[in-house]
Amino acid sequence: MPSPTETALHTQSLDETEQTDDIKNREIPNGLAVFRALVERCASALAFIAAVCLFLMMAQIVIDVVLKFGFNTPIQGNLEIVSFYYMVAVVFLPLAMVELRHEHISVDLFFLMLPNLIRQLVYAAGSLVTALFFALLTYQTFLDAVNATRVGEVMMGTNFVPIWPSRLALPAGFLVICLATILHTCRALLERDDFDPTPASPEVGGEPN
Repeated sequence: MPSPTETALHTQSLDETEQTDDIKNREIPNGLAVFRALVERCASALAFIAAVCLFLMMAQIVIDVVLKFGFNTPIQGNLEIVSFYYMVAVVFLPLAMVELRHEHISVDLFFLMLPNLIRQLVYAAGSLVTALFFALLTYQTFLDAVNATRVGEVMMGTNFVPIWPSRLALPAGFLVICLATILHTCRALLERDDFDPTPASPEVGGEPN
């Protein structure tokens, strides 16, 4: 029968082991939480810019129609501004937010039949491949943006409209969605029980899972 001293030492050893395990378990989620907060803030900022561009596009089109049919003085370069600035921002900047909300189109007929562990691994592998794809897009569109900035790219319509600044929206949007897919890869591997890549119900709201 162990003595009280041996029992106390054994209990202390178990407590120290549990504390060490708790610290190790907290280190990964804390680092992941910082990365998640960074990605979500960047995605929210880009989504906000896209929402502002959507409002400005609507306002500019309305004003252009009023000026055109009311005063016969339409906004010069309106089509080019809408096409190369507003539409590009509205389409590409919110990509990361859509990814964080798991609202991209997906076909999960057979995926849902797999065991939970296999689903998480398949999802992580798919997210990693997607991250590599968007990393390539980020690199290429960044080179295109640099080249367009260097030559001062313009679009000829009713007049010359500089469009090189709009090129920056693509690498920005692709970079943040690349980070979002990396985040989902890490969460699928490290938070198997807590991570659910299912879109939130519209009635509940669109908070990222």
